[in-house]
Amino acid sequence: MIEPAQFLNYLQSMGINFFTGVPDSLLKNMCACITDSVDEEHHIIAANEGGAVALASGYYLATGDIPLVYMQNSGIGNAVNPLLSLVDPEVYSIPMILVVGWRGEPGVHDEPQHKKQGAVTCELFDAMGIGWTLMPDSLDDFKNIFSSIYTHIRKNLQAHVLIVKKDT
Repeated sequence: MIEPAQFLNYLQSMGINFFTGVPDSLLKNMCACITDSVDEEHHIIAANEGGAVALASGYYLATGDIPLVYMQNSGIGNAVNPLLSLVDPEVYSIPMILVVGWRGEPGVHDEPQHKKQGAVTCELFDAMGIGWTLMPDSLDDFKNIFSSIYTHIRKNLQAHVLIVKKDT
């Protein structure tokens, strides 16, 4: 399991200093850490996932800095429109990191309402043309993959999703 404070410190060392999203039970420790550590100008809890993507887009356009959006996978539907009409490389090419809690992950016991969304989570990002990576469960492994992801999204001005499994 990755310690939230170490995760946040690493993201900030990479230049990610704006956070927005809708809290998720799988991401509760990360969300609490951000709330406790980041001032209100740089952390906005959004009313919905689409609003979070829009806030992150505005932040990038105003600063040129890559933001982070967090959500549960059940919120992907709320984020589709702004991801495709703002963030997509064929529109405004807005880079951002999305951290998505994977409820209903196939093979992992969860509540019934999460089953279908969990089964199609990765395919939804594939269909939107948004790259995704399963979040490793150690900080060292995360650092090893994230530096290349970050370089790629900054260079190509694209979003990238980190899909977070239970207990990561």
